[in-house]
Amino acid sequence: MNILESLATTDAVTRVRVLTGEDDDVARRNGKTPIARSECTYYCPDAATAERCIQSLRDSDERLRSRPEEQMLWDWQSTYWEAEIGNENGGGTVLLGVAWYDQQFFDDRRGAWFGTMHRRIYQQLGIPMEDITVTHWTLLK
Repeated sequence: MNILESLATTDAVTRVRVLTGEDDDVARRNGKTPIARSECTYYCPDAATAERCIQSLRDSDERLRSRPEEQMLWDWQSTYWEAEIGNENGGGTVLLGVAWYDQQFFDDRRGAWFGTMHRRIYQQLGIPMEDITVTHWTLLK
């Protein structure tokens, strides 16, 4: 039994950090101040879908870190797994944050999650659009 399966069998809602982002890594944030934040949730009906989703985010994070100039405009925040109580298939929700450092870039790209490329990724992962939510906040200075 893997960690996702074992967490899905408990009675308590448990949120586990599965990837560390800029909000939990002072060196990664490197003194930048976010001007906006996005919270993304991906409902995964089973452990296999969750594992694909988390691996896809891990791969994306590695690609982003290989292009540090892009981290000047935005970066991933930590990613969490929250098992769905009573889901015998090991399902639950993956929660991901995005920190935005540039207002124009945020204004231009905040809808990227809804674009063709991301829709294709969600389809490959087995996550329908109705199981995805994205909420944006502009942060006060």
